[in-house]
Amino acid sequence: MEELQKAFDRCSQYGEKSEVKIDPRLAACAAFLRGKPLADIGTDHAYLPAALAKSGRIPRAIASDIAQGPLNAAEKTLRAYGVESLVELRKCDGLSGFLPGEAQDIVIAGMGGELIVKILSQAPWLKTGAYRLVLQPMTQEPVLRRWLFENGFALLSEEAVLSGGKVYTVLCAEWRGENTQPASPGFFHAGLVDPGTPAGAQYFEKVRRRLRKMLRGAEIREDGKKASEIRGILNEMKQKEAEAPK
Repeated sequence: MEELQKAFDRCSQYGEKSEVKIDPRLAACAAFLRGKPLADIGTDHAYLPAALAKSGRIPRAIASDIAQGPLNAAEKTLRAYGVESLVELRKCDGLSGFLPGEAQDIVIAGMGGELIVKILSQAPWLKTGAYRLVLQPMTQEPVLRRWLFENGFALLSEEAVLSGGKVYTVLCAEWRGENTQPASPGFFHAGLVDPGTPAGAQYFEKVRRRLRKMLRGAEIREDGKKASEIRGILNEMKQKEAEAPK
């Protein structure tokens, strides 16, 4: 992580001249990459593939978006970094315009968890051990974690990150077939986030607020079963926080 951050610092120095910035969310995504050909889905301005190509962290990349506007902005970014020959821009919906094997590391960042699930569901060729998924959901993280688990993708690691005054989580997953990873109800809500870090503690608090809101709704509806389930998740999170290194 430290070595990668130094590479990003060098890119940021270059980026100050070309008005290109790498935010902490993207840096956290990059930390999980293996240096293989990259697919950046919903690339927007293509900041991530441009910075990685400029720093030599990846050999090449395909940056895709569903709309032409973001691709036009991405083209400007690539020119600013001088990496047009290393990063291909592609207009398509999710992974629909990709062939198996074109990229081995796949980043989907800045979308809702349900949309990420839809994109992954439409690419069954991902179900081999060749691909690494790096996913940064803006919402509905439990939906995404559950889909990964139920479809044979093991969650290898997860990191909470602070960016722009908000806390996010970045998931790293690979397909393993039949998933033997333990998955309690709390796992789907808090994942593998470490509550012992400042960002992790804030993420746990964000999840706790969401669960307490759900609990109030269950109590109003007099749904005892749902209320009991949510209390169990909150207790599980509390136990994980108590066990986290300080």
